[in-house]
Amino acid sequence: MTMLSGKRVLVTGGAGFIGSHLVDRLIERNEVVVLDDFSSGSIDNIKHNMKRDGFTLIKGDILDKSTVKEAVRDVDVVFHQAAVVGVKHYVENPLRVLTTNVFGTHNLIDASLENGVEKFVFASTSEIYGKNDNIPLSEEDNRVLGPTNIARWCYSTSKAIDEHFLFAYREEYGFPVVILRYFNVYGPRQGTSDYSGVIPIFIRRVLRGEPPLIHGDGNQTRAFIYVSDAVEATLLAASKSEAVGTVFNVGSMEEVTINQLARLIIELAGATEVKPRHIPHNEFYGPSYEDIRRRVPDIRKAERILGFKPKTSLKDGLKKTIEWYRARMKAKE
Repeated sequence: MTMLSGKRVLVTGGAGFIGSHLVDRLIERNEVVVLDDFSSGSIDNIKHNMKRDGFTLIKGDILDKSTVKEAVRDVDVVFHQAAVVGVKHYVENPLRVLTTNVFGTHNLIDASLENGVEKFVFASTSEIYGKNDNIPLSEEDNRVLGPTNIARWCYSTSKAIDEHFLFAYREEYGFPVVILRYFNVYGPRQGTSDYSGVIPIFIRRVLRGEPPLIHGDGNQTRAFIYVSDAVEATLLAASKSEAVGTVFNVGSMEEVTINQLARLIIELAGATEVKPRHIPHNEFYGPSYEDIRRRVPDIRKAERILGFKPKTSLKDGLKKTIEWYRARMKAKE
């Protein structure tokens, strides 16, 4: 692939899960500025790059306009990864989700426009589609959401507002945006707290000999994409001029039930004595929650325009991820 080279790039949330993997790839050929407030990111994710030439770390919040202006100064390409994510956050602190994701993104857009960036690559989400069950989901499909008094939908709404802003800036100013809707990215460095995704939570529990807790009947399905594949799609989006002004699904079409996922993680971890346990959704999330039964992307647009196709099967990606977490747990003993 044609990779960015000789650019000065900004990665917001660059100490986070996806952001830090993106930094690892970008630093090979570019100057990289990381802006992160470390509310969820970790210095451990980027410390191996901190002494490299061309690496700059700015500790700060995207809600602080002066910090954002400093970070964007002289930057060619912005990768906006920073956001409040995690379903438990959505239902427990919707105000923080909305404030950070909407106003913080607007600060980035304004500063990027003012500085004349060549491209603004925005990390959006499959949550955009809400409860739409038109599987596989294409980029033009409708958003189907629950009522506004259900906090579950605030994250989807915050990212949709961001997308609307970006398309409006594109129309008004020719703003060079590319939007990527990530579908359930997983892999090393993903947080394992209750605010994280289902895969790291299951792995954490299984490696401790605890049962993975499956919410509901476990027949709900997802399609997971390994982090290196998501990063590859992100770099392709930043490298191709045809991507500007467009939104892409970034995911895998390998659909799996949560019951199957739990059994696979138990098998790959060699923890056959562990048995999954089912719990009601409201036991974990409280009453302000609605579940999604199926979520699988149509990735033909990314294949056609970006030349993107995921390379890592769920089984292979889980093996790598389990081994990474196992090594981390041993190192802490």
